[in-house]
Amino acid sequence: GFVPFKREGGELLFNLLSDRYERRSTIVTTNLNFGEWVKVFGDEKMTTALLDRLGHHSHILTTKGQSYRTHKRMKKEGG
Repeated sequence: GFVPFKREGGELLFNLLSDRYERRSTIVTTNLNFGEWVKVFGDEKMTTALLDRLGHHSHILTTKGQSYRTHKRMKKEGG
């Protein structure tokens, strides 16, 4: 999510998730708020449609706290 998709990449992901919509389960992890997704996809309408499909029938889990990778690294380094 740090590097924006080229339009074609965003469209491909949109098509993949649209094909899976109401047919298969999909897990998406991100550190971006939904409002920031348009920066990655570059198209507000496509981003809104994508989030609509992802959000329908979803369970959204929000976590807070230290990064799992940071915690694991600190534990490995003895800190």
